[in-house]
Amino acid sequence: MTPDGILIVGGGIAGLATAAGLSRAGIPCEIVERAEAWAPVGAGIVLGVNAMKVLRSLAADAAAIAGGTRLGRGSITDHDGRPLATTDFAALEPEFGPTIGLHRAALHDVLRNVAPEVPVSLGTTVDALEPHEKYVEVRLSDGREGRYRLLIGADGLRSRIRQLLFGDERIRYSGYTCWRMVVSSPVDSVAMREMWGRGHRFGVVPIGDETVYCFAVANAPRGREDPPEERLERFRERFSGFGGQVPDLLRALAAPGDLIHNDLEEVRQGPWHDGRALLIGDAAHAMTPNMGQGAAMALEDAMVLVELIRDGVPDAEVPARLHARRATRVRWVQDQSRRIGRIGQLEGTLACRLRNTVLRLVPDALNARALRRMAEADV
Repeated sequence: MTPDGILIVGGGIAGLATAAGLSRAGIPCEIVERAEAWAPVGAGIVLGVNAMKVLRSLAADAAAIAGGTRLGRGSITDHDGRPLATTDFAALEPEFGPTIGLHRAALHDVLRNVAPEVPVSLGTTVDALEPHEKYVEVRLSDGREGRYRLLIGADGLRSRIRQLLFGDERIRYSGYTCWRMVVSSPVDSVAMREMWGRGHRFGVVPIGDETVYCFAVANAPRGREDPPEERLERFRERFSGFGGQVPDLLRALAAPGDLIHNDLEEVRQGPWHDGRALLIGDAAHAMTPNMGQGAAMALEDAMVLVELIRDGVPDAEVPARLHARRATRVRWVQDQSRRIGRIGQLEGTLACRLRNTVLRLVPDALNARALRRMAEADV
């Protein structure tokens, strides 16, 4: 029996980018997605120069830029908006292209439109799988069974494929929780900023049409509930110490459903593959968002995976080759993101004062240099 091509489990950023790349290369694939329908997902996202490099390879960068906004600079400030550090995105644009902010749903639409012919089964996931030497045997939740030359688990932080392959969750809590929201409000049209308080942070990212994506982070025990009753009041009180535009953004919230609340978690790195079944994106290496690189790492995974398949690497070798190419870079980004989060979430008065002083002393050119290294490094 000949295997049925390539099965991608998960229709998020990693899965859609992989499907888009395979389709452009003329390689048959299909997606199964556990959501019952395509719908707006998440809030906003920032795509740095390395993420945009992947979108250019898919001829999707222009659509992404049109669906969001170019960011000229990014800043870290204190809780009142006094600058601590700045990164000049515009200076890198002539060489590496833009950094953009957009809604996650817009990015999903862009990726879906690259390869609309790829078959998608919604409301479907994998019930069971068994790796074999020459294929992966799969039983889907809709009753279908099949054999695939490769099975790609792109199904996120709480990956069903990771669970079936390795049995352990490997999910680690960061120590802080996050609220995300998209609100209509006039903003500086080219700047994003993250404001650092004591154990709290608040971020503002323009995503176009006088709309901003905001994220708010606070130290908290894992799993603390945030019921709808008086949610807005609790949220406004928690972040009432921030100045600048934050009070206006807090007032712009209209309903408890405007807030998406999640604990920030990461996946400790372990094996990414078993035979011809492999993990990419958050399923393999979910990370805290402190470097704004989670989506970029997923996009890079997809690009490298497509390259390996397109260039004729034997299927049986693809998973290990992907891991060899990607693991060191991803681990560095994950570790750096964790360290930044620990510094950003400091609570002590003296510790925060020292942190802010050090940030002010670091030349802004070093921040641009770090982004340059990310753009130039092999993926």
